[in-house]
Amino acid sequence: MSVLRKIKSHGIIHSAEIIFNRIVPAWIFRFSVGTVLELDLPKLCEVLDKLPPEDFVLRCVDDPVAVAELRETTWNSVPVETTRNHLGYSISRNDDPGLTLGGVWGGIERFNEADLGFQIQLEKDQALIYCAYVSKQARGGGIYTRVLSFAARDLRSRGHDQLRVMIQPWNKASMYIHRKYAVRSLGNVAVIRVFGLVMVFCTGEISKNKTCTTGLLSNPVLITFP
Repeated sequence: MSVLRKIKSHGIIHSAEIIFNRIVPAWIFRFSVGTVLELDLPKLCEVLDKLPPEDFVLRCVDDPVAVAELRETTWNSVPVETTRNHLGYSISRNDDPGLTLGGVWGGIERFNEADLGFQIQLEKDQALIYCAYVSKQARGGGIYTRVLSFAARDLRSRGHDQLRVMIQPWNKASMYIHRKYAVRSLGNVAVIRVFGLVMVFCTGEISKNKTCTTGLLSNPVLITFP
């Protein structure tokens, strides 16, 4: 893919962020913005029934080895110690079940962005969708829609009736697919980290317990969603 096509695909701001993060070491400076959407859980749960039948294997991954593999496949770098109860979902084809085409994670209880010094505190009935992934060869075939719907069903069956997702607003592909199933936008979370100092800013209905911290792991900024 040419440079211009990559920029068109990612968007100018997202492309600039990728280049910036490659040039500037992570320990010096990081900046991130996330738009938080409330997803329509009942609508998502019905999606799978409306899709044409295909020979796919959808599963909630629970075997420790499979969990580790799915974390690697979906680029899930969230610390293991803060994701012990999180749920991983994968999709593959019946004729090649060992090849993961896509995956997504459902965070419950809490979600910790260690590198950015904040932690999302989730209510008992809330779940957070994160680390969505579809392999390059499977994109454009509705793979993510299937695994997202499957995850929504499973999370609801476990008592999580509110589904949230936080997306970088310049990630056009992710914003497009999740806005299709969004009820509303709850606001934005912006984080700036300079060396060991973190500053967190929230808009809309999103709350935080403080603005600054130097304890990325020991004393993160706590964020809550309505």
